Amino acid sequence: MPHMIEQLILARHGETVHNASGITQGWSDSALSDVGAQQVQQLAARIGRYAPTALYSSPLGRALSTAEAIKETTGLDIVTLDDVREMNYGRWEGCSFLDIRRDDHEIYRRWVADPDEPCPGGESHNDVRRRMLRAIESIDSPRPVIVTHGTAIRIGVCALLDLPLTSSRRFAQNNASINIFIRRRERWILKVWNEHE
Repeated sequence: MPHMIEQLILARHGETVHNASGITQGWSDSALSDVGAQQVQQLAARIGRYAPTALYSSPLGRALSTAEAIKETTGLDIVTLDDVREMNYGRWEGCSFLDIRRDDHEIYRRWVADPDEPCPGGESHNDVRRRMLRAIESIDSPRPVIVTHGTAIRIGVCALLDLPLTSSRRFAQNNASINIFIRRRERWILKVWNEHE
């Protein structure tokens, strides 16, 4: 079956209170900060210029708040996709990454190096890869936008470009950034990465 998507935009949610504090969120949530609320308005205006045909979002509040701004600009209805949630960080959620690296050094090192190593009580990189691809493959619109999360996007780019998942840590991903992929026959081409204002 031919792939419906011609242009795929992965957009990261605006800055949250926990982002600003360096705290791990995962499946737990945090409200957009004042900066984040401004970012999503700018993000929505930028996305509108790409004439998207469908709007999907993680069901987590920070992503939905971002998707709402895009909905207001584009008039598109939001469809939530559980599969594009952030990585489930298990017992690391609510902790700072500095503390995680210090207190759980060995597990953290294995989690970074091995795509099948889960966070304690959470997910592995491969778990997220599988569900991100499943979500993208379920979409039947030519120019969709998916509002999702930093780690999910960095894993997603590795999956779409067929790169090793250990490369995910080498991709910067700012809040309220746009990442654009286009489809060329059976291949995904990265056209824009981490575009933010």
